[in-house]
Amino acid sequence: MRKFCLALSLIMCLCNSLSFGDDYWESIYSSDENIHCLAINSNGNLFAGTNGIVKSTDNGSSWNCVGLNDITVYSLTITANDYIFAGTGGLYNIYKSTDNGSNWTQQHPNTGNIISLFTNSTDNIFAGSGEYYGIIETTDNGTNWDIILSLPSCEQVYSIVENSQGVLFAGSINFIGTGYGGGVYRSIDHGETWEHVGLAYEYVSSLAINSSDEIFAGSRGQNQQGGGGVFRSSDNGDTWIELRNDVLVTSIAIDSEDKIFIGCSNLDGYIGAVHYSQDNGQTWQRIQSNLVNIYTGIEFLLISDDDYAYAISYGGSINDIFRSVNTTVGVGIDDPPMQESTITLTNYPNPFCSSTTFFFNSPFHARNVEFMIYNIKGQLIRKLQIGNSELGIIERIGWDGKDETGNDVVFGMYFAYMKTGENFEVKKIIKLGN
Repeated sequence: MRKFCLALSLIMCLCNSLSFGDDYWESIYSSDENIHCLAINSNGNLFAGTNGIVKSTDNGSSWNCVGLNDITVYSLTITANDYIFAGTGGLYNIYKSTDNGSNWTQQHPNTGNIISLFTNSTDNIFAGSGEYYGIIETTDNGTNWDIILSLPSCEQVYSIVENSQGVLFAGSINFIGTGYGGGVYRSIDHGETWEHVGLAYEYVSSLAINSSDEIFAGSRGQNQQGGGGVFRSSDNGDTWIELRNDVLVTSIAIDSEDKIFIGCSNLDGYIGAVHYSQDNGQTWQRIQSNLVNIYTGIEFLLISDDDYAYAISYGGSINDIFRSVNTTVGVGIDDPPMQESTITLTNYPNPFCSSTTFFFNSPFHARNVEFMIYNIKGQLIRKLQIGNSELGIIERIGWDGKDETGNDVVFGMYFAYMKTGENFEVKKIIKLGN
């Protein structure tokens, strides 16, 4: 109790000088629809694909729907002349806008869901299809399209990238789980011919290339053994090294300093959120965040030209686009929110009205975990029972906003205090009116 009082006293003393809402991320857009993708044009305008396309011209402060209403938009790419291409589901699957999203024209019919879009160094556009075709390409801004890679209907191309030598790579997923499909394909002749170069059976959902032309592949899993991870190739895809096998990777992005960021799914009990590596994938840290916690599934990542990170969450009643408060380069990456603490404690929602859920992870075998709620005066409001937790296992516990007598607490600021052994963590929470 003495340690908590000291911590609470420190919190109270700093309340006037610190913003406890400070976080690595800020939410710039929320929706009750799934958000699938994000793109930024040369003027800094943001375009997001959801059930339609929404646009922001003020760095995410406000958004407007600009077209394709009630059509699911899976992918976006923007050319050098700021033409926008959108890949969708439905009968007509590729749309183009030449006027910053004000008007859209249909480009290519009946190609199946367009899961991925990519613009290469010569402004040719490649589209990865979810069915019927593998990859189609246009060299004339969408007027004509050609099939350049044919794949079975069960195989879907989720990512297309190009290295500095013009070599193309495509990452695919074979959902049926039979045959040799899935993994990475390569073209050394700008898309004319393709060959399978590795990671067979892996659900390769994302690819990224650093300044040394090393390729990083993120896998959502493996259709024979399960599990996902991160892989690296330093020889143009001929061989691959496994860097991680404990995460389901949905997206990879690399900043101008070659820091690697991965967005992770929270399905099947895996840890979600965003992780990063500063040493070419040898070691990894999870970004500690109030907004993006260990149970947040990430669908999409993007690093902008000015090195701000964008992340799209999914899998709940509210889906968000998050942007890093600072750039990923220089001092921003090493701010305290990036560091792993002895105990990690987050909660969602916060602020909350009737109830909230706490998520925590302790590296200790916690036989006697104490979890208590205090008010602003330091008075004990509620003691929550956790029980035994195993080594390093993520746990959760809910609070229904009631005190020990079963009455609803009044709205205001409270503190959650978790202690195991000699380690403790204090988390500020806000209770709103019912």
